[in-house]
Amino acid sequence: MNTSAPLPVRSPYPLIDEDTLARLLLRYRVGQSEQAAVRAFGRIISSRDLADALLSRFDLAEASVGVEPSLRAFCIELARITEWDFTPAWPIRMVALWSECYLSGAVAEFPFVAIEALLASCQQNLFSDRAMVHRLELDILTALVRLGWCLGGLLSEVSIDHEHAFRLDAEDGDAVLGIPNRRRFLTLLAERLSGLADEQILGLLVLDIEWGRSVDVLAMDERDHLRLALSDAIRAVLRSNDVLCTLGEDQWAIILPELLHPAQVSLAGNKVIDACEVLRGNNFPGQRGRFHAGGAWAPEHADDPLGLIQAARSALAAAKTAGRAFDHFSSDLAARGQSDAGFESEVARALESRQFQIFLQPQVELPSRRLVGAEALLRWHREGQAIASPPDILAVLERIGLMGELSRWVIQQTAQVLATLAHAGCEVAVSVNLVADDLNDPELPLFIGQTCETWRVPTSRMCFELTEGSLVPRDGMSKHNLEVLRVGGGRLALDDFGTGYSSMDYLRRLPVDELKLDKSFVERITLTDNDRAIVELMVRIAHTFGLDVVAEGVEDVATETVLREMGCDRAQGYLYAPAMSVEQFIKWWGARREGALDTPVL
Repeated sequence: MNTSAPLPVRSPYPLIDEDTLARLLLRYRVGQSEQAAVRAFGRIISSRDLADALLSRFDLAEASVGVEPSLRAFCIELARITEWDFTPAWPIRMVALWSECYLSGAVAEFPFVAIEALLASCQQNLFSDRAMVHRLELDILTALVRLGWCLGGLLSEVSIDHEHAFRLDAEDGDAVLGIPNRRRFLTLLAERLSGLADEQILGLLVLDIEWGRSVDVLAMDERDHLRLALSDAIRAVLRSNDVLCTLGEDQWAIILPELLHPAQVSLAGNKVIDACEVLRGNNFPGQRGRFHAGGAWAPEHADDPLGLIQAARSALAAAKTAGRAFDHFSSDLAARGQSDAGFESEVARALESRQFQIFLQPQVELPSRRLVGAEALLRWHREGQAIASPPDILAVLERIGLMGELSRWVIQQTAQVLATLAHAGCEVAVSVNLVADDLNDPELPLFIGQTCETWRVPTSRMCFELTEGSLVPRDGMSKHNLEVLRVGGGRLALDDFGTGYSSMDYLRRLPVDELKLDKSFVERITLTDNDRAIVELMVRIAHTFGLDVVAEGVEDVATETVLREMGCDRAQGYLYAPAMSVEQFIKWWGARREGALDTPVL
């Protein structure tokens, strides 16, 4: 390795002339005596020895795996400081080399870290752990320190200039954070992947932040301050040659070169998330949010930019789904991701092409078992497969923002079902579920009224079931819509009662007519005294408020007997009938009307 030959690098900045250099040396008090001291030290130790020590300090030796060439070249040239003849040529080369490093993603603090390490090596060579230090040696060290700060100041200005360039150039840099944006990130990732040698590992992290409403309502400058603080916190825990980029408002990407083992990707991911959590807790305690990251590495997971990004994003999605802070890519994860993506597309197409069906599960009066109503349940027969799980369907539609469209379709279908039942002589009410988006839709009551008018069915034959998760305490729009629906004749039921945290508050505030006991409580009332006591208390509370009580998930006579003794008004479950198509429901109703009402029909 030849450390003495000057590198053929041209600076992208104006050349440092004699006058500029003189002012710079004067600013840092590097006079003739200091220059003489530095030249004297250069006769004591070779720049090659200093370069070897510096490269070893940062693990940038030529034999190291995946080293960054620009950083190694910078350290080698920095070690030639003792050979400087104090003309502009050498600082110009240093500026050019550092520009290359910075544009490749090196952190702005690296020159100072490298200069500090160089000075430590110089001090070791001067003093060699001796107790007695000569005045000349102290003068040499002082001169080297001043010269180091002079060079550090010059390179710091270069970093600032680049940061300003990033801020001003929207094509390559983020105007607020001063780091590479998505466009520049793709270029940097492609460059590093193209230069990846055999047995080298390149890692990639994608970090995403899901903020709460406390951040959504921040002013623009406050939001920028938060993003900038997070970027600084992330950079502070990265290595000197890691590359931090922004992919969007609350998403970052981190390129991790020079990895010795894939486990370093997981370590880096958790380290970055911890840094963000600490910053949020210490500097922004009023802001709430969740931090997730996904990691992947080349060439095992992909050897092209888009493939590696997709792998990291798949890991990020898996982390979010599982509620974990970090996850890394794997073949199993990829298979699940492909399956989930395919299912999501199928669900969206099924809603668009109206492949879903409405099934009815009967509700009977206790103790007579007389049919008094039914609940509309969503069913979807996937082509060539079993019936899809309704909770899975609803989770997908909520994630992709189609719950409102589904609710309107269900309401329309329910009105049509009611018309069909009326034509058959089956005058029963049908319950439909509403979600949070429905309750915050100011046009919901009008839509329901128009739909019922179109199918010539009274709104009073619709019962709207509300889960506690869909209700927001003290939400004005939700309560207003419920009151309008009730005034219009519709019944309101509180579904899955007891599974939330504000059940009693909802009973007190909302204009509900009935309460549905969740299956998780009902199915255990014959097993333990505690569960029986809880359900009995719920029934009493509901009756105190003048509400009817409907028990879900009744599957055996013993459970029905206990509910009847408690005074439960209605029940539904497999003891009476499963969910059925409208045609099957009408046949079932006709058979029960002609036969004995107290005989279960399965």
